[in-house]
Amino acid sequence: MSERERVAAALAAIEEWIGPQGPPGVGAVVWRRGDIIGERYAGEARPGVAVGPETIFPLASVTKPVAAATILTLVEAGIFGLDETAGRYVPDFRTGPPRDAPGADPALEQLRATITIRQLLCHVSGLPEDVAGRLGRFTTPATLDQIVDVMCRLPLESAPGAELRYSNAGYGVLGRVVERATDRPLWGAARENVFAPLGLRNVFPGPPADALPRVAHLADATHAGTALETYNSPYWRGLQAPWAGLYGTPRDLARFAGAFLPGGDRIMSAAGIRAMTADQTDGAPGGVESARVVWPVGRWGLGWEVKGDKRRHWTGELTSAATFCHFGHAGTLLWADPATGTALAVFANRAVSHMWTFILDRWARLSNAVSAAVS
Repeated sequence: MSERERVAAALAAIEEWIGPQGPPGVGAVVWRRGDIIGERYAGEARPGVAVGPETIFPLASVTKPVAAATILTLVEAGIFGLDETAGRYVPDFRTGPPRDAPGADPALEQLRATITIRQLLCHVSGLPEDVAGRLGRFTTPATLDQIVDVMCRLPLESAPGAELRYSNAGYGVLGRVVERATDRPLWGAARENVFAPLGLRNVFPGPPADALPRVAHLADATHAGTALETYNSPYWRGLQAPWAGLYGTPRDLARFAGAFLPGGDRIMSAAGIRAMTADQTDGAPGGVESARVVWPVGRWGLGWEVKGDKRRHWTGELTSAATFCHFGHAGTLLWADPATGTALAVFANRAVSHMWTFILDRWARLSNAVSAAVS
């Protein structure tokens, strides 16, 4: 069998994912050394509409590597430095919570002014994951500015640099850093510095009206059936959150991941790529609270998670330790492996919180099969 035939055989597994325990629909694309070498689509994007190459999925936290890449292009342009403090650009973040705020530790808060842009990008700032538990978020129609105002004043839960604490709040702060430093929104810079150079025509912060018929409906979204329904509602799409607001096709996101591998189009220097794809946490322990995952050594780059020696990992056992990746609550997984020059985007449309035990093994098995097909 040729490489493309082996990849096609590996991707056929997604057909078996569709069902009551799995997602309504799935799209999977494999990029290698400059080309799409395999893709497969199964199930429905929404009732009566099949998933296909043009289906746009809510990316959830797969948004973060795109946000981080945008920030690295600004670092390379000399707008700000990775080790500058976030508080220099966002004084309300430096101020933090009132001294008598519930959960505020005065000893930790004294360190707040030292938190850097690098620490926010690799989740070692000490900020909590979010403003509340998943069910407690977005219970009122707050604006993005109002949400980020709250994020900027969340009490620290650990000393900066001491622990990996995966944090949506950190990316809310980063979005405001970009706004204050450039006088334009994060996604404006992304369109100019990332989307346009890579030709990503199907990645959107808040899909425009003419793209909405192609957007997959997320099953089991939080606050389903209300005006605040995550990912599916006009309210959510309008937020364009820096931590989870993008929508895109597997094809475009596989090409984005390929930009960090040999043979991909370039949007930043080799030094910038190394910073994003190599561990920046200095061996800090920690993990992702909402996924109930904790590692003795966290390993995270700037935006991208780094696999390292993690076991029972979503990218499987056959990807190399240098693999960098991100998964999203909406059922999305994106990884790239420098050892084989391969990237996989596999996107589903059911919330991970409702199918975690299902999707984790399927992601790993598919990743193993793709890795074997290209080895």
